[in-house]
Amino acid sequence: MTDLFNHSVSIPARLGVTAEFVDGELLMQLRPRPEVLRFGVVRASVISFMIDAVAGIVLDDDPEAWSLTTDMTVRMRPVPAPDCLRTQTTILRRGRRTSAAMVDIVTDKGEPVASGAIGFARVSRRATDPPKPKVSLERITALFDGSSVLSQPLDEEAGIVVVDARQGTVEVPVTPALRNPAGTLQGAMVALVAEVAAEELVSARFGIDAVVTDLDLRYLAQTGAGPVRSRCRLLGDGPDAPVQVELFDISAERLTTLVYARAAAMHS
Repeated sequence: MTDLFNHSVSIPARLGVTAEFVDGELLMQLRPRPEVLRFGVVRASVISFMIDAVAGIVLDDDPEAWSLTTDMTVRMRPVPAPDCLRTQTTILRRGRRTSAAMVDIVTDKGEPVASGAIGFARVSRRATDPPKPKVSLERITALFDGSSVLSQPLDEEAGIVVVDARQGTVEVPVTPALRNPAGTLQGAMVALVAEVAAEELVSARFGIDAVVTDLDLRYLAQTGAGPVRSRCRLLGDGPDAPVQVELFDISAERLTTLVYARAAAMHS
């Protein structure tokens, strides 16, 4: 499956997300650790991973094709991290070429924290592609057991370097720890790069503790050798204005992802 990882190196595998089946439905949950927070709030990119993984695993049922994320929307409340987050998944479309789902993220008491919509495209596996993992759904709970966790903040673990904070320019090497089994930058790691770019721009220009709450991602091309660098544009005058983020694969001189983000100020 496209979103299963080598737990010894993979950063997405070490976010602490676990999985279980309840009444035949795949559920994912997260007990947030400090490494996945920003100013006490769960990062939007971590929320995006839960959305991407739970929907992607359910919809990725063709052994001869990759199920690749084409677009994702995340909306979240900038609230202090609860003790536990859980997914609630609704499949909107399951087609031969494309599929889509909606995922709500709630506390263990059912209180809403975030919601997302996600789309996938089926891409036939080429002979030169890495082997696609063959894992039954019943083994998912063993693979997502939360036993491996990050040892430092997520953005640092990913190797993101801030080049110019006021311009929202950041850069990240495309390492095996950030790739999915299809060999491209994993969708939530793409979201993380865009999230850091937007929060750096807003924080630097307005002198606030900014947390990204909204992400709209369009995955345009697979990432090659990298590194990936961001280019940002603030679409307004205030800290709550949308930020347009473009991510480029420098090695291929190619735009890989278009993102629109919005941040909120955290008040002490």
